[in-house]
Amino acid sequence: MFQNSMKDIQEKEVAYKALMEENGRKLLPVLFATFKIASMYEANNNRYIEQATKLREILSRIFADESDFSITTKGGYFFISDVRIRTDRDLDTAMTYFIERWQAIGISGFMFNRGLDPRELDKFIFLLSSLEPSETADEAFHSLKERLNQLQVEKVIPVRVTDADNSVKKTDGDKESIKANARKTFFQAVNVVRDTLTQSRSSNSVNISKTKRVVQELINRLIEDEAAVMELTALRSFDDYTYVHSVNVCVLSLILGHHLGLDRKMLSNLGVGALLHDIGKTKLPVELINKPDSFDEFDWAQMRKHPVFGIKALYKTRATDETTVRASAPIFEHHIALDGSGYPDLPNKRRPSLFARIVAIADTYNAMTSGRVYHRKRHLPDEAITSMTNRIDKSFDPLLLKVFINTLGIYPVGSVVTLSSNEIAIVSRNNPDDLERPEVKIIANSEGMIEINEVKVIDLSKDSDIKVTKIIDDDKYNIDVASYIDIG
Repeated sequence: MFQNSMKDIQEKEVAYKALMEENGRKLLPVLFATFKIASMYEANNNRYIEQATKLREILSRIFADESDFSITTKGGYFFISDVRIRTDRDLDTAMTYFIERWQAIGISGFMFNRGLDPRELDKFIFLLSSLEPSETADEAFHSLKERLNQLQVEKVIPVRVTDADNSVKKTDGDKESIKANARKTFFQAVNVVRDTLTQSRSSNSVNISKTKRVVQELINRLIEDEAAVMELTALRSFDDYTYVHSVNVCVLSLILGHHLGLDRKMLSNLGVGALLHDIGKTKLPVELINKPDSFDEFDWAQMRKHPVFGIKALYKTRATDETTVRASAPIFEHHIALDGSGYPDLPNKRRPSLFARIVAIADTYNAMTSGRVYHRKRHLPDEAITSMTNRIDKSFDPLLLKVFINTLGIYPVGSVVTLSSNEIAIVSRNNPDDLERPEVKIIANSEGMIEINEVKVIDLSKDSDIKVTKIIDDDKYNIDVASYIDIG
């Protein structure tokens, strides 16, 4: 199903980029012409109908190969699903129009999903051609999303301007908005997992479209501010462990995939597989999943069936497309070790796919640092990394694990640490240029815990007098990391 070598992936990537650029060069001028005509004529006018037909034909050709794609701008360049479109005179007018128009309404472009019907497309075109900019880009973006919801346009999703597109320094209000959006998307993903697993348990069906949409939103949030989303993986809600774990594994997998250079399409497919990696557990007894004691031999025999159950659940969906096919690999293989051991027990040992190797790392790390199911004793982040490193070559891909460790940093976001100043802090952001000096939130001094409204954020890379001395167990000191996440 998957070619396991990076060479095969790279060759496919070259062909994919060439095809996507060709599609983008055809789409941009037609999309531009459709907007211009919509600003002058009604939807029932023959000129608009003729132009809209051309647009639908191009979209149909793209959707024949893609379940979804995006058209966005970044740094003055245009991209179709993260593939850069070369500029030339034929596209100058269209590109200039979109850059100016989209910046005015707080977006960098749009995501289009397969199944976009003509009426929904018309609503989108006429809304964009007539929408007036608000006072701020943030207001404009939220106004646009609200109008699209009112018009029931669900298969065209605005993509917010990313950090790289913002030339001005973020204000405190911007940072708060980014954190709020990250939190909203994270818990939206938790709800989607809850609904999806509940639906799978009761009706043997899976809503892949809803899953893909929330993965796209997670990707948007990660591109906007990786640390804001990474911080949320430190949450440990035992009541919702199964759902939060699935989202954490998805987030960690997407971050690793992004740092490996996977494009948006591959990230989307990876994210769906990661989010649904444990869907097979819906076919196991609830009392087994929530069993507080150690598993006996019979329990393990049952538990080892969940990857097979997961594949069966996935393929009972009504729509089987590229995403479901690619998502099947991590669902089936995430407990197969690098040397072919693990489960399911296959007659012919094989190296698991790239996506499965990524999800296996994210799944193991989050399970160990959460202290649930397979790892009753919770490990501190550095302990988990040490344990995983000791199993390198046998269980985990050495290259992927190395990238994962570099991505997490020496002190992963959400870790509780002691400082040389005798203060206690929570790591809120890593400094790529000096992993030993992250940004932290000071939550306690030598006299005890600080009031939450007095918590301060400091960047240790700019304060040479203070350094991290060690990671500590927040449970041991009764520190609720979740209460500090929205600070700073």
